[in-house]
Amino acid sequence: MLHTKRLPSTLQSNPLEFLFNVLDDTEAGVVVIESTGHCVYMNSSARSLMQCGPEALPEWTHEHLEAMLEQVANTGQQVVERWAHSELVLRVRARPLDRAGALIALEITVAHAAGGRQIAELLSRSLRLNISDARLLTLLWRGMSNDEIAQNLSVRVGTVKSRLFRLYQKLGVKRRPAAVLRAAEVLT
Repeated sequence: MLHTKRLPSTLQSNPLEFLFNVLDDTEAGVVVIESTGHCVYMNSSARSLMQCGPEALPEWTHEHLEAMLEQVANTGQQVVERWAHSELVLRVRARPLDRAGALIALEITVAHAAGGRQIAELLSRSLRLNISDARLLTLLWRGMSNDEIAQNLSVRVGTVKSRLFRLYQKLGVKRRPAAVLRAAEVLT
């Protein structure tokens, strides 16, 4: 039988505050907005990926956001789009948080990023990585899968997995999204 602890009374009285504290530690960008488009919450990962402050979404997102909000309102289902901005292509998933659709969550991750040698050199200098690890991180930044990385580097997928494991250790992260966010801290 599963035993759970009772939440402290401070968390029971303000569940949204509890939710936002949990979301602050997530590796993906998370934004909570009202159906009108007003930003209620944005974690640091989202601010880093979209290069904006905590108060509002940047201007370039408005045209994308309007269409997504309309689609979520009409279907009540999640909507996934790719938003291009400067050298980034972001994967944005919008889904309603409640039955009425008054609050909508946006989950933001890097789908693809342009770049190459200059990005690897910058990552190498900034994160104190050898150039081989910086190139591997660049391929992650560009949104490549393990199979695509293996093809690009002409190695086996198992080799990619073990190199990624060592890279994550060097970066002090546990998973791919956190490694990409470490790169985003340098590149954005």
